[in-house]
Amino acid sequence: MFLTPSFLNSLTGKTELLKTREPGKVSMYVCGVTVYDDCHLGHARSQIVFDTVNRMLLTLGYEVRYVRNITDIDDKIIKKANDSGKTIGEITSTYIDSFHSDMKRLGVLSPSVEPRATLYLDHMISLIQTLLEKGHAYTKGGSVYFRVKSYPAYGELSHQQISELRSGARVESDEEKEDPLDFALWKGIKEGEPYYEAPFGPGRPGWHIECSAMSLHELGESFDIHGGGLDLLFPHHENERAQSEAATGKPFVTTWIHNGFVTINDAKMAKSLGNSFRIGSFFETSPFKDPVTAEWLRIFFLSTHYRSPVDISEESLGHAKASLDSLHEFQIRLNKVADTRGVLPGPLFSGASGKFLKALANDMDTAVALRILHEAKTSLNPKLDSGGDPSEAELSGALRLLLTVREVFGILSVPSEDWVFGKGEKGSSTMVLSVAEAEAMIRKREEARAAKNFKLADEIRDRLKQAGYELMDNPGGLPRIRRI
Repeated sequence: MFLTPSFLNSLTGKTELLKTREPGKVSMYVCGVTVYDDCHLGHARSQIVFDTVNRMLLTLGYEVRYVRNITDIDDKIIKKANDSGKTIGEITSTYIDSFHSDMKRLGVLSPSVEPRATLYLDHMISLIQTLLEKGHAYTKGGSVYFRVKSYPAYGELSHQQISELRSGARVESDEEKEDPLDFALWKGIKEGEPYYEAPFGPGRPGWHIECSAMSLHELGESFDIHGGGLDLLFPHHENERAQSEAATGKPFVTTWIHNGFVTINDAKMAKSLGNSFRIGSFFETSPFKDPVTAEWLRIFFLSTHYRSPVDISEESLGHAKASLDSLHEFQIRLNKVADTRGVLPGPLFSGASGKFLKALANDMDTAVALRILHEAKTSLNPKLDSGGDPSEAELSGALRLLLTVREVFGILSVPSEDWVFGKGEKGSSTMVLSVAEAEAMIRKREEARAAKNFKLADEIRDRLKQAGYELMDNPGGLPRIRRI
C-alpha cells in the first residue's frame, strides 16, 4: 500500500488514519437491510457509499473481508406477513431477491459474506447467555434485557449523556424494565409471532443482538470498520457496541463510519409525502425530466461528501448528468487518440490518478476527487482536438485516471460510445446512432455547408437533435456532439 486512508471516526469525532488488526487486511461490517419492503433511495446511498469504501480499499491494495448482513426476522417483517396473509419465508425471500436485484443494477459489488440473521440464532443465544452470566442482562416477563447501567461507556458512540437519554426515554406499557434505557436482547413469546427455543425461554432475538452475533462470528471479537447510515448511530450502533463489549471485554470496532441523509426537494423522504422512492421504481418512473440510471445515480451521490446530507432535485440530478456525460465524451476522445498512438495506461499512483486517490484517502472526499478528475479532463481536452499534440505521459496518465475512476466509483463501465450515442444504459433517444454513423452524418453536414447546401445541413443538424444531441463548434476540426 502506498496510501493509508483516513476516515472521520464517529466514536472519537476525529479524522484518523485507518488502523487495521492485520497489516494489509481490512475487516468491515456494514448494516444491510431488513427485508420487509423494496429498498428506497436512502438505502441506495448507503450501499453506494460503502461499496465505494470497499472499492477504494481494494484499489489501494488491501485485502478486504466485507460483511453485509440481512435482517430476516423483525417486527416489521412479522407485521408484513400477518397483513398480507403470507408466510415470513415468502416475505423475506421476495425482498431478498429484490434487494439483490437493486444492488446488481446499482453496480454494487457483492460482499465477502452476507449473513442472514435466522441462520445465526445459536450465536445470538450464546451471546445472550454470556451477558446474563456476567450480570449485563436480566430476564423479565419472558424477555431478556440488556442492563445499560452495567456498561459505563454507553452513549460515547453517539456523544450523548446517559442522564439526558434516560430523561427522554419512554417505556412501552408491556415492558417491565429496570431502566427506561435498557433494551431487548430476546423478546418473549407472543401469540401469532414466530418463536425459537432458548435456555431463558421461547421467543425471538432483538434487532441489535442480531448484528452483534453476526459480526462477532464473521470478523472476530474486534474488527476494523463498522458502517451504516447516520440513522443507525443511535440506538442501533450504540446498543451493538454496548452489548458486544460487555460480552467480550474487548473493544468492538476501531473505526465507525456513517453516511448522511437523503432528502427529495429539501423534504425528508416519507410515504405520506409521496416521495419515498423505491430504487427500482425510481429508475423506471422518476418524477424528474429524464430516466435516471445506475451510473447517473452513483455519480450523483458521489458528488457530495458521504457525511453530508444530499438533496435530490431536478437541478442537482441535472448537474450530475452533465458531469457524467462529459466524462463519457472525454473517454471516447482520449481512447481514440491513445489507440492511434499505441499508448497504454501509466502507473496507478502517478499523475492525476495519484491525486485522485490521495483525495479519496482523505476521509473519502469524493467531491474533491471528482474535481481533480474534471480538471484533468479540462486540461487535456483541447489537446485531443485535431492538431493537438498531447504527450505520451499525458495520455497514459489520463488513461490510468479513468481506469481508476471506473474501479473505485463504478462508473464509465457502460461503453462510452453506447452511452453518448444512445445505445447503452442511458438510451432514451428516439433515434439510435453508432459512433461511425454519427461521425458520417457530421462529415456529410460539413460537406453540405461547404457546398452551400444549407437546407441539407440544417436537416442533418435536426436529425442529430432528434436523437438527443447538439453540435459544438470545434475550431480546426469537425464539430463535436454532446448529449442534450
